[in-house]
Amino acid sequence: MSHALTFTVAFDEADGENIVFFGNYFRLAHRAFEAWLPTVGIAWRDWFASDTYGAPLIHAEADYLGSLKPGDRFEVSITIARLGDTSVHFAYEFKNESGRSLARVKTSHVFVARGGGGKTRIPDPLRAKLAAV
Repeated sequence: MSHALTFTVAFDEADGENIVFFGNYFRLAHRAFEAWLPTVGIAWRDWFASDTYGAPLIHAEADYLGSLKPGDRFEVSITIARLGDTSVHFAYEFKNESGRSLARVKTSHVFVARGGGGKTRIPDPLRAKLAAV
């Protein structure tokens, strides 16, 4: 299942050619991710500020198919591409207002125990919420 959120490109997200700088797509994906978490019942602190686990990014990639300019409204759809025992992989699709796909971003996170404990299973309450998406 996909969840879509709508945003507007800010002036400072563009480069000298007046299009969104390629690296900013990762920042925009993360902005969408932070807005998406509460829509699936995951509190910000449960993902970013747990005392017992973290979920650092271990991989990111992007394909660029078009461009966005400051002031453009765009939609980001987020899907869970794969939910593993210790990791979760997200797919983001950026579309303009007419529905044209402009970029695809993928990110992978691994759950680790705080204090250097290495990989850990995704906590059951989080897993249940992610699995229900």
